[in-house]
Amino acid sequence: MESLRGLLSSPASAYDELVTGQKSIRYHWQGILSVIRALPGGLGERVESARRQLEESGATVNLLDDRAAPRWTFDPLPFVVAPDEWAALETGLIQRARLLDAILADVYGPQTLLKERLLPPMLVHANRHFHRPCQVTDGVAPTRHLANYAVDLVRLSDGRWHVLADHTEVPAGIGYALEMRRVLARSLPEAFRSIPVRHLRPFVDRWHDSLLAMSPGDIAQPNMAVLTPGSLSATYFEHVYLARALGVPLVEGGDLVARDGQVSIKTLAGLRPVHMLLRRLDSAFVDPLELRADSALGVTGLVEATRNGRIVLANALGSGVVETPALMPFLERLCERLLDQPLGLPSLDVWWLGEPSAAAFVLANLDTMIVRPCLGTDREPIVVGMLEPAERKALEERIRAQPGQFVAQHPFTPSLSPRWDGKAHGLAPAAVVMRVFVSAEGDGYRVLPGGLAREPAGDTALRSLGRLNGTLKDVWVLAEDAADVELPATRRFHQLAVERGGADLQSRVADNLFWLGRYIERLDNDSRLLRTTVTRIAQGAMGPRDAVELRMLGRMLSDANLMESASALSAPESAAFQQGLDAVASDERGLATVLDGIQRLAGTLRDRFSADMTIAAGPLMAEVRQRLMSARGNLDPLLAALDEIVRFVATLSGLAQENMTRGTGWRFLDLGRRLERAQFILTGALHPFTQSPIDWDAAMRLALELCDSTITYRTRYLGQLQPAPVLDLVILDDSNPRALAFQLRAIDVHLDYLSHASGVQVPKLPDSLDKDLAAVVRQFGGDEKAWRHEGLALAMLRDVAADADERIEALSGAITRAYFSHVPASQAVGTSAG
Repeated sequence: MESLRGLLSSPASAYDELVTGQKSIRYHWQGILSVIRALPGGLGERVESARRQLEESGATVNLLDDRAAPRWTFDPLPFVVAPDEWAALETGLIQRARLLDAILADVYGPQTLLKERLLPPMLVHANRHFHRPCQVTDGVAPTRHLANYAVDLVRLSDGRWHVLADHTEVPAGIGYALEMRRVLARSLPEAFRSIPVRHLRPFVDRWHDSLLAMSPGDIAQPNMAVLTPGSLSATYFEHVYLARALGVPLVEGGDLVARDGQVSIKTLAGLRPVHMLLRRLDSAFVDPLELRADSALGVTGLVEATRNGRIVLANALGSGVVETPALMPFLERLCERLLDQPLGLPSLDVWWLGEPSAAAFVLANLDTMIVRPCLGTDREPIVVGMLEPAERKALEERIRAQPGQFVAQHPFTPSLSPRWDGKAHGLAPAAVVMRVFVSAEGDGYRVLPGGLAREPAGDTALRSLGRLNGTLKDVWVLAEDAADVELPATRRFHQLAVERGGADLQSRVADNLFWLGRYIERLDNDSRLLRTTVTRIAQGAMGPRDAVELRMLGRMLSDANLMESASALSAPESAAFQQGLDAVASDERGLATVLDGIQRLAGTLRDRFSADMTIAAGPLMAEVRQRLMSARGNLDPLLAALDEIVRFVATLSGLAQENMTRGTGWRFLDLGRRLERAQFILTGALHPFTQSPIDWDAAMRLALELCDSTITYRTRYLGQLQPAPVLDLVILDDSNPRALAFQLRAIDVHLDYLSHASGVQVPKLPDSLDKDLAAVVRQFGGDEKAWRHEGLALAMLRDVAADADERIEALSGAITRAYFSHVPASQAVGTSAG
């Protein structure tokens, strides 16, 4: 195979995962290489398909910022592990998880290891992850501190696997591993049909059951949730993914409240107890009362609730204390002491400089060492041989001043694994680090039969250990044969009552859905107003009718705060007006700001939308923004961008209509849209009727166009414009989805539903409003002279429209006060990145 030539000449110091010392392909790699060789179009097309799927799902990109570069890239060639080798790794990983859990139980319990001087006190008390309030002196100790665990492994030149890093605080990566497996199964199905790769789904099912089993023992039907710091977290995709995979809610600190020792989710129907939290938030940020006082991401009283045994956190608070690499030199004797076993899976050779003999050895050989801070927030490696003399001297002074804050180790060479080289359209060798995942199950642990393989970036594999970046690939663990591939476990179900109310929606989520609906509708309304304006300018020579309508539209753009008054009220053909239109596409007044709001809210609500909705809406959002940004200074591209935005909103509406159940979530989304559209009709579509002097024909044409009702009017009345039919169609016709009456009816229906579902009643708009609107339209049905002049009918229309707008604005405020009571999260994100 031509692409293998580069792989047969790997550096002599590195273990070759693919090729033996006799230059033959290892047996467990032969299956995947045979599949790649037989692909009719080669691997390149499959790579692009997988890349696109990962990007659309939000795994590799930040959906809150479609302009950001991908956080990591995907290698479609998996890292393959033989079954016998994996069995040995599983044994070592389970032992290591038991050991770390036992250390945590002692550190937060009797601290026997400190008393027996088996563990230096500095590694506990000076460790940023040690939280004294979590130490159990009385109350209920966690039955399991380490419920889930990730470990980075590296194979050295001797062929043995060693532990590079332990991740116990917020072990990240399993969601990405599951998503990569899903994508690879769709992009490379031939491989899964011919190679006995062990499945990952049974692990997730068992994990779900194991987490529930860890809940307080007196709870017959425990409730579980995933606790996230919010959408600004670098691993928010994984938080959403895990909530979906486990079938539990995704909550932020502001969604929770601790009262009388019980932690509950704040929902529309009241407080819903929660008994197990899969924690994706750093311990320090969990409780501002007993931990970090400046945290707005946690729940006041959560530490006390855990002490009382009313809720279990996975992992237990403070679990990150055993992440420090300074612990590695002591694990062998700790394993003998706690488990009465030799340590099966060795760590890399590490010296903790808090020991005088280790410090003396490292300082004598400093130029050949890699040094790392080990107890604070900064744990990035320092390759001493690459430092300038002044930098080296400064480092040595820091080490001598505070030796216990550092560890050191010799450089090492990770093993080499084949990766896909897109430029050369073949395979090339690359260093690899493997991250695997372990979860508690019963009295023991279970290892995910797969994981993530990462190509280290930079000068050492120790760099960026806490972050998921660079190039990632799926890990395939082979079964001995197809019969050994594990099938999903038989699930045990708690008896649940059938429920359709949907009042368990968090108030924060309801708030975000409500405002997402408003922003979507605002984008549509603003785009229609701008499109109506640009259409008249872009057609070339303007007649008297166009000039009148553009003057009206300029006032509307100014009053809607879409354009500066000076620009909006200038001549349409002037440079000032053109500059105002350009600004609409990009500045803080314009459509880009509304798009940002939609993107931000949609990102926080990813767990509420189906994968199809997310995948369909993401690329459309990016295309709309790109079109808008490229439209500056040219009316034709701007008009095309506005058309695209209107279609984008229609697509979002269709997806919501067909993919969301008619529960409270959809109600709030649609309620926001109806309120926003009602206000646009009153202040936008009817705005020309408030201008003085009024041009009746222009006002009627604009009202129909802005309400997308021109075709309906033409069909009914054969094109003859009169105020009564026009106003009836855009105000009173409740069969017209663009009419004011349609919005008011929908608002009433939603408020009735929400009142019944939540028990919270918001006063609806008065019936007198309908009567006033009908009376206004009747005024225009009389003699033409009565309404052709600015008399009683026009004055009534202006007054009733202004009154209705005020009432709708007041209703929006009442909805906010009634339903959206939650604590806003800080812009800071308190989570480990990896």
